[in-house]
Amino acid sequence: MIGLARGEPSPAERARAGSAGATFGAGADLAGDAEHLIVDLPDPNEVAAPILRRATVFDDRGVLASPARVVVQPSLPRWAPAAGGAAGTILCGYAWAPLGRAVRAAIGRRPAAAGMPPRVLLCFGGSDPEDVTARLAPALAADPRWALEVIVGPDYRGIAGNAGGPALREPPDLVDRLRRADVAVVGAGTMKFEAAALGVPAIIVAVADDQLPVGPPFAATGAAAWAGDGRRLEPAALARALAALVEDPARREAMARGGPAVVPGDGAARILQAALGSGAHEEVTP
Repeated sequence: MIGLARGEPSPAERARAGSAGATFGAGADLAGDAEHLIVDLPDPNEVAAPILRRATVFDDRGVLASPARVVVQPSLPRWAPAAGGAAGTILCGYAWAPLGRAVRAAIGRRPAAAGMPPRVLLCFGGSDPEDVTARLAPALAADPRWALEVIVGPDYRGIAGNAGGPALREPPDLVDRLRRADVAVVGAGTMKFEAAALGVPAIIVAVADDQLPVGPPFAATGAAAWAGDGRRLEPAALARALAALVEDPARREAMARGGPAVVPGDGAARILQAALGSGAHEEVTP
C-alpha cells in the first residue's frame, strides 16, 4: 500500500505502482496495522509522530523533528536532523540511493561510445518548475559538436524545445536513452544517481533550492561534474563545461568507471533489508 499524504498520483505513477503490485490509499491508511512503513515526503513531519517512530523515513533535507526507527539520507554522507529528530539506525551515503527496476536491470549494459558527434542527453526531472530546461537547452542545441536530446518529465509545463524538434516528454525508454548517452546533463536530484550507476559521465546543475547543498559533494566523488545553480548559470558557461568534458575522453572514462563504484545501484534492496531487520542503534555510512 502506498499512502498519499496529499495530492493524487499521475497515470504514469499509478501504472508503475500497479506493475509492482502496489495500490494507493489515503494517508490515514499509514496508521493501520502495517508491520513495516516507509515514509518518503519532502517534509516527513507531515506524518504523525507515532507513525514515524516505527517507520523507515527518507530525510534528504535534514528536517525530521521526531524520532524514527530508520532514517535514510542518500544525498549526503552524513545526516543532521532538526531539533527533536533521532533514529535507531541511520543509513547515509550514495550507496543507499534507491534506483528503479529499469535502471537496476540496465547496470553493466552500457554500450561503447558511438563516435562523433557525441550524444548528449539533457533532463532536469519530472517537473522542472523554474524551467531551467528552457534557459539552458537552446545554447547546447545550437552547438554542432554534439547531438542534443532534450527530455522533460510528466509534470513539465515549460516551453522547452531544441534545434532538432520538440523535447520528448517522459519517453518509455528513458533509461535506455540515458545509458546510450555519451554525456548526460541532469539535475542534482535522483537522476544523478541513475547516470552514475549506469556509468554515464554527467554534468549536474541545481534546479531547486534543495539541490544546492547536495550537488558539490556528489561531484567531489568524481562521479559527475558540478556546474552550479541552473536557474542562474549562464548558458554559455554550461556549453563550455560540456565542451571541456566532451573533448576529454580520459575524464569521461574516469567518470564512467567511478560512477558505479559510488552508486552501486542496490540501495533499494539494502534499505529494505535494514527496514525489515533494524533494531540496533547504529550509523551505517558505506
